[in-house]
Amino acid sequence: MRQRSILVRPGAVGISGLLLPFLLTACSSSGAGSADRLGTPSGSLPSAASTATANTSPPGSPAPKEGAQALEGNEAVTAYQSWWDVQVDVLGRSNSDGTPLRQYATGAAFTETVISLTQLHDSKLVMIGRPVTSPVLKSLDQRANPPTATIDDCLDVSGWHQADAGTKKIRDPQPRLSRYPATVVVKKYGNRWLVAEFTREEGKTC
Repeated sequence: MRQRSILVRPGAVGISGLLLPFLLTACSSSGAGSADRLGTPSGSLPSAASTATANTSPPGSPAPKEGAQALEGNEAVTAYQSWWDVQVDVLGRSNSDGTPLRQYATGAAFTETVISLTQLHDSKLVMIGRPVTSPVLKSLDQRANPPTATIDDCLDVSGWHQADAGTKKIRDPQPRLSRYPATVVVKKYGNRWLVAEFTREEGKTC
């Protein structure tokens, strides 16, 4: 079941119950895909990958591998990775107002990160470390208004933690799902791709 990455306020459960969209509380009934089987996250986001074979992309077609349309798809994936870079920066600072996010996100994706930022500030927390993405361009629809790209990702947040803003002591909710699949919708406004939707796969690992 897919579920939008909506944040839940800690309320009566206290800071330990803070659930950021990217630090999910979940248990896996098997060892497959669990955090202890992950490699050490790299310090930088990996390069984008494309999956399709077509050279043109009518509506609903897979992402192209060659030509101008492939370049458009790569730009969409690069915009998604840049969105993560700015989130790491914004959520890692207790004095950030989230303004840089407007250059990389819109709609639900923008709103949800701002909610995360507000709740971190309210709880005197920041994010430390960084996630690792594995984006794959799934489809590109340049006839849509606005042009739209869909990206599949396996997000590894095992190296990205909630921490006390002052002491930097890790304050992750427990248990948490540290690796999960997600579907991303990126839309082009003018000459700029913006992340519009980030939807995680509830109860799954990858």
